[in-house]
Amino acid sequence: MKKLIVLFFVVTFGLGSVVTQAQDVELPAGNVVRVSNCTILDNRFSFNDVVERAKALDFDDNAPNMVWFRRPIYASPEYSKQFDFQIGMYYPSYAEMFERRVASGNDSYGRLPISCGTPYVIRSLGAGQPGNGARLADQTALTMSRCSLNEGFSIRDAYGRISAVQARRASRGDNTMMQMLLPGLGGPRDRDFDFGVMRVGATGPDLGEGMDMQRNGSGANNPNGPAFSCQGRSMFGTRRIYQAPAN
Repeated sequence: MKKLIVLFFVVTFGLGSVVTQAQDVELPAGNVVRVSNCTILDNRFSFNDVVERAKALDFDDNAPNMVWFRRPIYASPEYSKQFDFQIGMYYPSYAEMFERRVASGNDSYGRLPISCGTPYVIRSLGAGQPGNGARLADQTALTMSRCSLNEGFSIRDAYGRISAVQARRASRGDNTMMQMLLPGLGGPRDRDFDFGVMRVGATGPDLGEGMDMQRNGSGANNPNGPAFSCQGRSMFGTRRIYQAPAN
């Protein structure tokens, strides 16, 4: 197995003041994300070359809502030895993913000089918007971590704490946003974590500034809480390949 576990990455989050409120938190449906880890087959092509070729592909009505290519910046040695980058394809639901994938067939990477491993599916639950009304740039950066629930706490508790951290950060002008990543289909059989957390900057510098706010010990950005703990944070540069037009 190609150590898919290394793809979920993190910091430790939690909020002591919202323990009782978290019981009332409803999990959003979120997006369904098909994830593949890939290698570039021809050393004449760089990651940027592959990105430009991918942007030139024809995306029709069966395309995902969004497609992102993510290149590791700081990742585990195991991941870096096996893969060059990761593809995330975002769909609004499982039903839409199944219908569109069947209609489009397995030709998605046919014109790209890449080979991809066995895909898996996760649910991505947004936990709020970044500060200052910031929007994601076409090229930005993110961190990912894998997290484990502590005894007596649930996924709803964890999501409530992540959402509260996001709201506090945004109120102080932090232009990053957080997502909870839940296992969906495929992936490692014996997981040693319960969920992942992704933190995305509106731009690459925004991610760095947000991490510095946490490093400097702001109470809003570095809360303590008992719900869960995270480890194995990795950093990826991410490029938007495609986004469906708004209806």
